[in-house]
Amino acid sequence: MGNFLAGKVVAVTGAGRGIGRAVALAAAGEGARVVVNDYGVSVEGSEPTSEIARSVVKEIEAAGGSAVAVADDISTMAGGQRIVDTALAEYGRLDGVVCVAG
Repeated sequence: MGNFLAGKVVAVTGAGRGIGRAVALAAAGEGARVVVNDYGVSVEGSEPTSEIARSVVKEIEAAGGSAVAVADDISTMAGGQRIVDTALAEYGRLDGVVCVAG
């Protein structure tokens, strides 16, 4: 793990798979604490689940990092606010947001 983002808190939307997942893992690898957001809907259109975001959190924690999952729809104000609220409640700050969802 590097330290380029040590002490920072980064939220990544769409972090359950693909580019978002890679960004979340890279940020954690550079020392950031990560708010992993993924609404958790499969490509088949299944009901939302927090398991997708939580699986990325487990990967980050297994590598020695710190992360928290938020399975909210960022297309709503309330969903976006919960990401910010979670960052502030868990880590006391939010330094950056990477929007990959959509």
